[in-house]
Amino acid sequence: MDLQEIGARVRRERERAGLTQRQLAELTDISQPTLARIELGSRPRLTIAELDRLATGIGVPLRELTSGSPVRSRVRIAARMAEAPAEAHEAALRRAVDILVLDDRLDRLLQTDLTAAGRASRSVADLPLPDPGKSCEEQGRVLALTVRRRLELGGAPLADPAELAERLTGADTAVVDFPSGIDGFTLTDPVRDVTLIVVGTRAITERQRFTYCHELGHLLFGDGTETHLLDGSRTPAELRCDAFARHLLAPQDGIRVWLGAGGPQGQGAFNERTCALLARHFGVSLMVILIQLERMGLITGQQVERLRGPSGAQLAWRYGWGPQYDGEQEVSRTIRPPQRVLERATAAYQAGKLGIRVLAELEGQDPAATESALTAAGVVPEPAQIRRVDMDRLLARSRSREPLQHSWQEQEE
Repeated sequence: MDLQEIGARVRRERERAGLTQRQLAELTDISQPTLARIELGSRPRLTIAELDRLATGIGVPLRELTSGSPVRSRVRIAARMAEAPAEAHEAALRRAVDILVLDDRLDRLLQTDLTAAGRASRSVADLPLPDPGKSCEEQGRVLALTVRRRLELGGAPLADPAELAERLTGADTAVVDFPSGIDGFTLTDPVRDVTLIVVGTRAITERQRFTYCHELGHLLFGDGTETHLLDGSRTPAELRCDAFARHLLAPQDGIRVWLGAGGPQGQGAFNERTCALLARHFGVSLMVILIQLERMGLITGQQVERLRGPSGAQLAWRYGWGPQYDGEQEVSRTIRPPQRVLERATAAYQAGKLGIRVLAELEGQDPAATESALTAAGVVPEPAQIRRVDMDRLLARSRSREPLQHSWQEQEE
């Protein structure tokens, strides 16, 4: 077995449990220096009996120390990304999966199920889907209009796509610090029937909003899990969800209302400022608006090519909302954990069952800052109740595994 990997799991789970090395040593009758060597992976021998004692002291199943959380092996993942290095993709994936692993552990710590924990219900499970024989554009448009009618949104701008996704599907949403090039993930734990949509902090606000809606489209269409590349050849499912996101965020009826009876109507009447104001109104990129206007017959493909190019920041500073735009981008770069998971983690921390490092990592903050904010809010952990391990029971369990023990050892140097 990989003793360094197991040592890292012991350290990680000990910190998640809010235990110091000294406390865990007292719980397990393993000396603190020995425990330190185990966590560093420098001890040349480790038995099943010792691992059993550590798992019992921490309060996790033995398999989570020997082979990791089963959540990691069963989670289904769909990613929305441009071309990114494999190591960046894996780093982002680990951060996202860690949230589901923590959520699974909170079930055991709090002894609650998902319903009791306040998980949202799927309020539109009966949402009718468009005719699959129609074009991808038409399917996306029809489903977006269906969602807007069901929620009585009319043609108004969408205030919070993340909140909308939670209402429609019961999924959790989060903003996580991902490397550049990775817009987001949709992860599903099929055993617990939990879905998490995460977007990256490196994406600008308009891109985050579009990614939330795009991934919502995949959930509503029941597309399953796959990798969605943002360049190169795009699948019909991708084109369909792009159309869904575009029509959900910037509906054509809403664009017509914004333009009004006295607004620009002819193909020569649209300029950069008008298109920038439309994009600002609906919280989308300039390109989304240009595509919608072209499909409405209000501008030509040549006009799209002429008007495309300026970034959201450039348009904001040209036409008068630069400071507001910069403030919105600062918010989009802020880590935002799923509200339901953070609430449960805070409850576990207050009950003395979860360490402050876990909450701080979830929030993307320094542990001292997180602890200070919680204390100011009156959230103080209960004193830890150190209960010693029943050594007779553990010895009996280790003897029952005696034939396996030697396979988990490395020869002493």
